[in-house]
Amino acid sequence: MRIDKKLNFVTSVNRDDGEIVYVHVIPLPHEVVEENCVLLGSLFNNFFSTVGALGSTRVAAMMLRKAIQLGEGDNARGTEKLPTLLDDIARMSTVVCKISGDWQSIPLDTAVSQGVITPDEYREVEGEIVFFIVSSAIQKSSLIPGTIGAVLGVYSGQLTSLSATEYSASLPTLKTDTNTPTPSVPQETSFIPS
Repeated sequence: MRIDKKLNFVTSVNRDDGEIVYVHVIPLPHEVVEENCVLLGSLFNNFFSTVGALGSTRVAAMMLRKAIQLGEGDNARGTEKLPTLLDDIARMSTVVCKISGDWQSIPLDTAVSQGVITPDEYREVEGEIVFFIVSSAIQKSSLIPGTIGAVLGVYSGQLTSLSATEYSASLPTLKTDTNTPTPSVPQETSFIPS
């Protein structure tokens, strides 16, 4: 399989009221991967050797936070507060949600600050996002669909070549209303004698 575009990742937050909010994530730019290559490589290795792929998708963000706290990240040196890999991941993430009936794309930080998505809702999918980001930074792009794509699919995530804007534009064409009333069938008159 040949992949011409880098694949992006989309996961969903299913709310109690039935509403769905999507989080669309693009892979890290090469410069960020290069700056954090040791941390990314270590995390990727630990995903599979320590926790396992299925478990890692749930705890990947916690593993990244621990690594940053322990000073393993390239941005964690000194006392100066530098952006971390988590900040870069947030920058690569876009929330896709319905606002006034239309699908909109909003940067993650803005969506959280405006209450479009709560911190708890984001935490629910953050592990999947970190797993995708780390794995896509380390693995060859041709291997991603068959390996991490399959693992992320277990959690209803999907790989896509669409940008966040293209993805949100595609949503109105998808059937999202599952509460469609069943039309009543008119009673036919029977002509069979009883």
